[in-house]
Amino acid sequence: MILARDIMTTDVVIVHPEDRVGDVVRLFVQKGVTSAVVVDGQGKIQGIITDGDIMAAIRQRRPVYVDLFNSVFVLEDNHDLTSKVQSLAVRPVKEIMTRKVVTASEEASIAEIAGLMTDRKIKQVPVVREGRLIGLVRRHDIVQAVAHNAT
Repeated sequence: MILARDIMTTDVVIVHPEDRVGDVVRLFVQKGVTSAVVVDGQGKIQGIITDGDIMAAIRQRRPVYVDLFNSVFVLEDNHDLTSKVQSLAVRPVKEIMTRKVVTASEEASIAEIAGLMTDRKIKQVPVVREGRLIGLVRRHDIVQAVAHNAT
């Protein structure tokens, strides 16, 4: 049986709740990742921030349509989006991170983790020991393990 400890990556991108979102975005680009685990000073998981969290935070509100003299006007434009992105960059991670993080123990099987990912519609599961982050299993890790064992 293949366990989380067998396939997890220990090179996990870690950020802190007070880090700025803009710095995290630059880290994502620099490291070529789409998520980071948010930990406190003792290494305990506080949340996770993903590209999806960032996209949700910058998503424009629905435009407001005004019908004036039989003409329709939209009351939002790209300036609104630009200012939203700029203000997001200076906000702390804790304001947009996902707080309810699904974790697994290092003894969890890949079938269990794959089930968590499927059921919760998530792409990675932090692996913990005594409440502290020790690794991360991504979808790619599971697919790679299956491919390796299929040959």
